[in-house]
Amino acid sequence: MKKILSTLVISLILISCGTSADESDNQHVTDALETRIPIEIVNTIGVDLGDTNYVFGTIQDLGHGPDGNIYMLDRAASCVRVFSPDGEFIRQISRSGNGPGEITMAFSMAVLGDGRITVCAPMQGGMHIFYPDGEWEGLSAEFTNNPPMNMIGADSNAYIASKLTVDMIDGNLICFFHVGRYEENNEPSVKYYEDEFPFDPQDLTELLKASLFSTVYTADRSGNVYMAPCSTEDYMVQIFNKDGELLNEFSREFLPVAKNESEINDEKLWMENWLRSIGAQGVVIDYEPEPYRYMISALGVDAADRIWVQRGTEITPVFDVYTQAGELLFTAEVQGAGDDAPFWKFIIDEYGMMAYSENPEYYYEIFLMDMPE
Repeated sequence: MKKILSTLVISLILISCGTSADESDNQHVTDALETRIPIEIVNTIGVDLGDTNYVFGTIQDLGHGPDGNIYMLDRAASCVRVFSPDGEFIRQISRSGNGPGEITMAFSMAVLGDGRITVCAPMQGGMHIFYPDGEWEGLSAEFTNNPPMNMIGADSNAYIASKLTVDMIDGNLICFFHVGRYEENNEPSVKYYEDEFPFDPQDLTELLKASLFSTVYTADRSGNVYMAPCSTEDYMVQIFNKDGELLNEFSREFLPVAKNESEINDEKLWMENWLRSIGAQGVVIDYEPEPYRYMISALGVDAADRIWVQRGTEITPVFDVYTQAGELLFTAEVQGAGDDAPFWKFIIDEYGMMAYSENPEYYYEIFLMDMPE
């Protein structure tokens, strides 16, 4: 039972919060006078055929380093590819295998504030640390089962991650979920969010809602953590310092937006196929999507400390941009995202905005965008 549950936990962590599918006829109700600043795609990295340094297997994670370079974890190729800010290939870090510094089936990656790269590869012992030049430092923490996932680099040697475990308590299986700060240790130094609930192998939907679909988060290089609930009703952002103290909280009122029948069916099909493809076990694969879209689907913080909040209620990528005090500065819309826009995962930090589709129509690409000043 423990092995099955561990496989389930590792598999489920791969799915990010806020997945949806085709465009709904029921669009978000916005102010007719709302002005949206257009954001253009200015460059792409990745090709269908050609130079193998640019042919990606599966983009699992993406991030900027303090050097401004782009680091991409390719799960299928078992490596981290490094590109310049302009998209030129620089080097490959690691490769497939079980030797020192080699990885297989890596699940997550974060670029730390000190420039090192940590890769979650439980089959090879846990959290692997690499220097920016590709040299393997060793294991920073050992995790062979249920490692921290969905990692976001923070300040110094820290990253923010979520962790889902299942334990037997008084004869009952209980799920424990948290989002915490890790500093090269097996246990989090701070927990920003935590919950516990009964494990029901017959109810995959509730398991996902209570854990991986419960919150979205990001962090900045000062160690502050930004969180928003995955809610169909509440649009709210919380800001914590690295010690877990709540610094600010702001919200906004929007009307709920329903998904149409096609959108729900496509989401259900995609989610169940994805779970089977990654070998999820221990639960009945029967997922029922939320009938309404999440209010917030992603967060980012740019070089000017502006907070970018992606509206999950819209198919086209739309962001409300705030000050740290919660004052709305402007709304921006990404142009040219295409039909797979609902599957785009955005990375917004001090070095700019980039994205990739978790379910591309043809092949994996990294999209680089200009940001307004």
